[in-house]
Amino acid sequence: MNEYEEIRKEIDSYLMRRFKYRLSLVYLTPDNIIVTRRNKRVDLYLRIRRVASIFPPDCLIIARICFRKERIGNGAHFVSFLSGIALKYGFRYIGIESVNDKSSSFARKLGFYSIDGSNYAVSVKNLLSYFQNRI
Repeated sequence: MNEYEEIRKEIDSYLMRRFKYRLSLVYLTPDNIIVTRRNKRVDLYLRIRRVASIFPPDCLIIARICFRKERIGNGAHFVSFLSGIALKYGFRYIGIESVNDKSSSFARKLGFYSIDGSNYAVSVKNLLSYFQNRI
């Protein structure tokens, strides 16, 4: 199993535990994009990038994240979990792509910085520090 498939498996296990799903939700596309199958509670689209683009190299990029129940901590809990995954697999950044008003507020609250006004990034080190200080 390659690194990307291992990441997919860990995210799938997390979502199954967190949202009490019995069947696998997550799959990996040929171009290393992690996507959830259509369901009522979770919508996730995550790019795995080792090379620099508009985002820094070694970045896990959240292209879409949506939970049916909002403002109860699911997003922050997922980003905290994703920080641990990033650390484990040697990713140095987490990004959020093409933000809207809600996701830009969410990103700034967690310490992300704006790359160009619609894309945000944060170092895993800073994100882990943020979550550690919240406990």
